[in-house]
Amino acid sequence: MDENKENSKLSSSDFLSLTLLFILSFFLFADQNLMAPNLSQIADDFGFNDFQKDIKLGGEISLVFWLIGGFVTLFLGYLTDIVSRKKLLIFVILFGEVPCLLTGFVENYNQFFWLRALTGIGIGGIIPITYSLIADYFPAKQRSTIVGYLGLVVGLGIAGGQLLAGMTGPVYGWKICFIIVAVPNFFILLLYILFGTEPQRGRSDLSNSSINLESLKKLLLKKTNILVFVQGAAGTVPWAVFFVFLVDYLSSDIGFSIQIATIVVSVIGLSAMLGGFFGGLLGNYLYNINPKYQPLLSAICTFIGMVPTAFLINIQSAENIYYPIILGVLSGFFITVTAPNMKAILMNVNHSNTRGTAFALYNLADDLGRGFGPFIISFFILQFGRQVAFNIANFIWFFCGVSILLMIKTYSKDEL
Repeated sequence: MDENKENSKLSSSDFLSLTLLFILSFFLFADQNLMAPNLSQIADDFGFNDFQKDIKLGGEISLVFWLIGGFVTLFLGYLTDIVSRKKLLIFVILFGEVPCLLTGFVENYNQFFWLRALTGIGIGGIIPITYSLIADYFPAKQRSTIVGYLGLVVGLGIAGGQLLAGMTGPVYGWKICFIIVAVPNFFILLLYILFGTEPQRGRSDLSNSSINLESLKKLLLKKTNILVFVQGAAGTVPWAVFFVFLVDYLSSDIGFSIQIATIVVSVIGLSAMLGGFFGGLLGNYLYNINPKYQPLLSAICTFIGMVPTAFLINIQSAENIYYPIILGVLSGFFITVTAPNMKAILMNVNHSNTRGTAFALYNLADDLGRGFGPFIISFFILQFGRQVAFNIANFIWFFCGVSILLMIKTYSKDEL
C-alpha cells in the first residue's frame, strides 16, 4: 500500500502534463456544440428548408459525427492499452482540430458533412486516452474528484464554445467560431509535445493484468461494465437532442431571440459543469464511506433532474427569461451528477491494461446515443412535433436511473 501511494504522487512534470491535457480537452470539446446556436443560419446558407434543417443538420450530422467517431475510437481504445498514450494523444488532437479549423472555410454541405465526421473522431478518441492517463495518475479513492475537475474543464469548453457561437454567429456568420476554437490548441499541443510526459501504466493500482482475449472477455462479462454502457448510451440521447435542437426550439418555437436562447442553453451547460464537479466531489466522499452510495447518489439525482427538464420542454411563452434559466440550472446540475461517478466506477472495475478498451466501449455507447438520438428524434419531430419528441427523449433518463440503481448490487462484486 505504501509503495502504491508513493508511486501515485504527482511530480512537477506530471502536474504540467495534466494541466496541458486539461487545456487541450477544453478547446477540443469547445467544438462540440458550435452548430446549435446557428442551426437556422447554417440551414439558410445551404438552402435547406425547416424539414431539411432538422433531418440533415439535426439528424445526419449528429449521426456521422458521433457514430464514425465512436467506432474508430474502439480501435484507438485498443491502441491506448498497448502503445504510447502521449503519441496517440498528439495524433488525436490533430485529427480533431485540423477539420475543425477547415470547417470555417467550407463552401457546401458535403464538405461540412465530412469535416464534422473527422472532428468527431478527434473528440471521441481523446476520451479513452484521457481516462487511462487519469487512472494511472490517481488511485481509486481520488478518481471521482479528479474526474469532477475534468468534467468542469470540459463543461466550460462546451458551454464556452456554444456561447461564443451564439454571440458571434448573428454578427460575423456561423463559420468564424470554428476557427476561433481550433487555433489555440495547435500552440498548446506544441507545448505538450515539448514538455508532456505520461505515467507508468498501472502505477496507481494494487494489481495489474496484461491485455489478452481472456481479459477482454472478463471486461465484457462484468455486469457493472454492461450497466455503465447501457445507461451511457441511453443517457446521451436526451443530452444530444437538447444541445442540438434546444437553442433553435427556444428561438423559433417559443419566441426567444437567438442570443437569449443561447444564454439559456449555455447556463444549462454551466450548471451541468458544476453538477459534474460537485457530483464528483460528493461521489468521492460517499465512495470512501461505502462504494454502494456512489451509484445510489447518481440514480437519485437522475430522477430529480427529469422534473425541471420536463417543465423546460413544456414552457409556453417567452415572456419571462428567468423561468427557463432557473429550470435549466436545476436540470443541468442534477442530471450531470451521474457523469463523473460512472467514469470513476468504470475505472475502479477495470485493470490498467484494459481501461483504454473499456473507455472506448463506453465512448462507443455514448456515441451511439449521441448519433442515433437526434437522428431518431428528428423523425419523432416530423410525426408528433418538437415538444412531444423532446418529452420522449427526457423520459429515457428514467431507464438510466433504473440501470444505475442495479449497480448497487454489482459494483462491490466487480471492483478490483
